[in-house]
Amino acid sequence: MRALAVLSVMVFHLEPGWLPGGFAGVDVFFVISGYLITSIIRRQSEAGRFSFGEFYQRRVARIFPAFFCVALSTVVAAYFIYTPQDFGSAGANLVAAAASVANLKYMLQGSYFEISPDAQPFLHYWSLAVEEQFYLLFPACYAVVFRWRRGWLKWGMWVVMGLSFAGCVVLTQVRPVWAFYLLPTRAWELLAGCLLAVSGAGRGAAGWRPWVRVMGLVMVVGSFCFLREGQGFPGWVAGVPVAGAVLLLGPAGVGDPVERWLSLGVLTAVGRASYSLYLWHWPVFSLVDYRFFGAAGWVRLVVKVVVSVVLAVLSYRYLEGPARRVLNRAGLRGVAFGASAVLIGMSVMVGRAIREDGYVNASAEAIAAGGIVYERVPNAGTVMIAGDSNASMYGRTLRDLSAEDGRRFVSCSVAAGDPLPGAEDGGRLWRDVVAVAAEEKPEVLFLVCHWTGKLAGRPERLKAAVEELGKHARRIVLCTQPPQLPVQANREGMRRGARLPFFEDEKKRVKREEMNRYVESLAGGGVRVVDVEGVLRMGDGSVLFFDESGRQVYADGSHLTAYGAGLLGGMFRAAMVEAGR
Repeated sequence: MRALAVLSVMVFHLEPGWLPGGFAGVDVFFVISGYLITSIIRRQSEAGRFSFGEFYQRRVARIFPAFFCVALSTVVAAYFIYTPQDFGSAGANLVAAAASVANLKYMLQGSYFEISPDAQPFLHYWSLAVEEQFYLLFPACYAVVFRWRRGWLKWGMWVVMGLSFAGCVVLTQVRPVWAFYLLPTRAWELLAGCLLAVSGAGRGAAGWRPWVRVMGLVMVVGSFCFLREGQGFPGWVAGVPVAGAVLLLGPAGVGDPVERWLSLGVLTAVGRASYSLYLWHWPVFSLVDYRFFGAAGWVRLVVKVVVSVVLAVLSYRYLEGPARRVLNRAGLRGVAFGASAVLIGMSVMVGRAIREDGYVNASAEAIAAGGIVYERVPNAGTVMIAGDSNASMYGRTLRDLSAEDGRRFVSCSVAAGDPLPGAEDGGRLWRDVVAVAAEEKPEVLFLVCHWTGKLAGRPERLKAAVEELGKHARRIVLCTQPPQLPVQANREGMRRGARLPFFEDEKKRVKREEMNRYVESLAGGGVRVVDVEGVLRMGDGSVLFFDESGRQVYADGSHLTAYGAGLLGGMFRAAMVEAGR
């Protein structure tokens, strides 16, 4: 069953069209996990020897060695492959994975940049986070009920499972992303396996009729073939693979054909290595797609499959198995827990450092507290940046330029924020930016936004902002809005056949250039405008996609990578030097 689940997920991730419902393999994994941990807890509780220490030691030995090996290996590989911004995102997701909250991170991920799966190598850790959260809650609940109200155990599970299922169905209609990622709306899948374990349907029970298990296999495989991604999932639709998994987990009868099929050597071998295979396959797929997006599809497919399988086999044989045997020793319980704490702490620190270095972006709360300050000595003045995501994409470049000159750099740009007067949210962010400028008295203040969005129908907002901020800064620097790439101009588009050159949509170009002319009209006195057009547009009118080193200039259709922003470093430095005269 593990082999069926992991192979379905892998095939779906290779090409969704081959197995449209392969993502339901995760639901099968949930049922299996609930069944196995409850079987262990039940046997030990009935024998009077259940120990929380032993239970969590077994979980640590089973999960963490491969978990952190894959996570830290992924970060190392991403360092050499990803753009700084995407590497920074990987660092943030490493923190969430290590803290077992990856599901919440992806549920709430509000990056203003378009999310590309090949830049999310920890995306599959969401399901592990759901299971780990379940492992933290379920054993204690089971132990309490088992000790004080044993007769309520099965019925209590039925009630909680029913509530979880109902919540899943309802939330899928209004917040499908939340229903997909949250433990409360996924717990019923794990509890389905738990209920099977406490019902006594184990090896000693009378076997189910063969047709029951055949029906379970049909439901599981049918789900892989016929389910589709969309707003109807998980909802009640997830009940099909879950129910099928429960029927498959039931005890086999005499001459059960499904038992023979699922006991084939190749399936049991894949099943034993399924955890390592699940962990390795997605980061390998992501990194290969990211690095070789221009290669032929069959080349990438072969590389992804071979590398994933080789790493999984090596991981299972030389890490997962040996580490489990060692860390499960009774005398090494403290070592197991201590090593886990160290790895979690190290991963969190490394991830945070990567995130802070790769993408300089403040939060509204940070700006209210004075912005994110990068101080260098000796101090040669202060550089400040304010704006939305179009400003944040320049943050790393300006931070590094300021450091080279010994300047103090203050970031007050927030992705998806509105830092101009007259904002619909009441203008709190604008007031906080003004307060920081009044406190810092910067020599140069960069103000950058997605002008066609922020100034649509209200261009006077920018003039008012420049006049107010000009009272506190020696010079204001505005940047024009860069050319926009067409929809197909990205890694996914190029994997599907799109090729250079890429030209900006004519309507968007006209609208953007009109707004840029307004921005340029404000130049003069203490205001300078940096026009980015000449650097980012080729001689034939196409938009620059690669720099001279073959690195991506754009992160998505309208935002630059750190490499793209770096191309403007000379103009930024000129503006900073001019302000210091």
